[in-house]
Amino acid sequence: MPTATDVLYRVTAIVAAIADCPVDEISPESRLVEDLDLDSLQVVEIAVRAEEEFGRPIDDALLAEQDVTVSHCVHVVQEANAKGVRT
Repeated sequence: MPTATDVLYRVTAIVAAIADCPVDEISPESRLVEDLDLDSLQVVEIAVRAEEEFGRPIDDALLAEQDVTVSHCVHVVQEANAKGVRT
């Protein structure tokens, strides 16, 4: 299972690619819609790319809430990984 730091790095890279901005401009507190100006399709794309990157299903509805941060995305990925390990 990937470490928390590894997950943060990989999720931040995914978000940066979709937001079309440098990785160093994104922090764990960056909000997807409010700060990075992503739309709902881009948020779904984060979930799809995270599924491909980590090999676990990611519920995009968990990323579609208001004020979702990069840190929240990391938490969702970690939960998906934990569920995969338990089964």
